[in-house]
Amino acid sequence: MNNSLYIDLPRKAFAPGENVDGELLWTLDRPPEEITLTLGWWTEGRGTRDARVEVTRTWKTMETAGKETFSLTLPPSPYSFAGTLIALKWALEARVRKGKATVVEPLTVAPAGDEIRLTRVPE
Repeated sequence: MNNSLYIDLPRKAFAPGENVDGELLWTLDRPPEEITLTLGWWTEGRGTRDARVEVTRTWKTMETAGKETFSLTLPPSPYSFAGTLIALKWALEARVRKGKATVVEPLTVAPAGDEIRLTRVPE
């Protein structure tokens, strides 16, 4: 039994507006019919959880093994950040239509390529 999806990226930190270029590779026990790749963000921490899918790519395939290249353009915002109460995270997620194979690849999206750290403001 071999059900695997893999997102191959040359790097995982990006500036807003940059392209995320990579390859999606798979080896599955049965034809997936469709493989979907999404680029999105979500918040974690206190309060209401926000989330948004910014880009979706779909490939129709009956091949049990293969690869596809992709290039997705990041929006100008929001930036990746982490604070005491809340954080905003980015990721690519791939999943198959038929079967349970899925993979999530975390990304950082910020002007300097580093997650912005929110610190406590002195009183």
